[in-house]
Amino acid sequence: MTLTGTIPVPFGWFRVADSADLAPGGLASVRVCERDLVVWRTVDGTASCVDAWCPHLGAHLGVGGRVDGASIVCPFHGWEFGPDGANCRIPSSERINGRARLRTHPVIERNGLVLAWVHPLGDPPTFDVPEFPETADPDYLPFIIRSYVINTSVQELGENGIDRCHFPVVHLADEPPVIAEYDGSGDIAHVRTIVELKTPFGDFPGEIDVHQYGPGISATRFIGFVDTLLIATQTPIERDRCELRFHFTVRRTGTEAEAREIAELYVGHIDEQAREDVPIWEHKAFVPRPALSDVDGPILEYRRWAARFQVAPAG
Repeated sequence: MTLTGTIPVPFGWFRVADSADLAPGGLASVRVCERDLVVWRTVDGTASCVDAWCPHLGAHLGVGGRVDGASIVCPFHGWEFGPDGANCRIPSSERINGRARLRTHPVIERNGLVLAWVHPLGDPPTFDVPEFPETADPDYLPFIIRSYVINTSVQELGENGIDRCHFPVVHLADEPPVIAEYDGSGDIAHVRTIVELKTPFGDFPGEIDVHQYGPGISATRFIGFVDTLLIATQTPIERDRCELRFHFTVRRTGTEAEAREIAELYVGHIDEQAREDVPIWEHKAFVPRPALSDVDGPILEYRRWAARFQVAPAG
């Protein structure tokens, strides 16, 4: 039996901040993909993400560093670096150091999230994350957020969604959901599941439609009762530690209070399922060649898709 630690840390787009939490001139330290990073916003509103260590003498830019206009300033000697990572000012010197360059990570800001592309070799992004129309639609509620730090790999979180037969055992579902479609042929995977939506207002036939944008972010739409969007971000911290974060919104129906009640219903259900999964995730082993049944779901197809975002060890 092989422990989860053998699953490589993936590359991809990962949440490094919520947009609302990163004010102009603000910065934050984050740990992503076994790297210390600093995410910061220039005074004109541009978000950037860089490795945390100053190339001069190694100070951590997120511990005492600050933003000055369009630059991030090192807390140790005051060296300044622009959003492109280049040194642009050294106090008391008329020169800059062309070799002193921060390692930068591409950033996009979509759907109220700041996402950084983190790749161990510095390779550029291979796909984009779109704007989800619900996030700009005034008919949808503001996000309801839940966050969990879990001692497991992000691959285990993703595999859990298409492991249909654990739902009756762990979550006490009447029957396993029916996976009507799974497509992992590209960087953006798609799974459509047929379910029975159980609510205080009765049971409704429905669908769960998921688009997974690499290992770090997915958009899940619940169809059949009330239009609902769940943006889930899965951010690797270490090889066996990650943050799972849910951003939930539903279309307003009836009064604001009624819409909020429905939203809290969905959030409570998913939150309960996540908490039921945590003990399994944190104590399971990774079986590279599992002995599967004919009803388990497309687990091997998912693993082949996840391998697209892994760099093979040298040698």
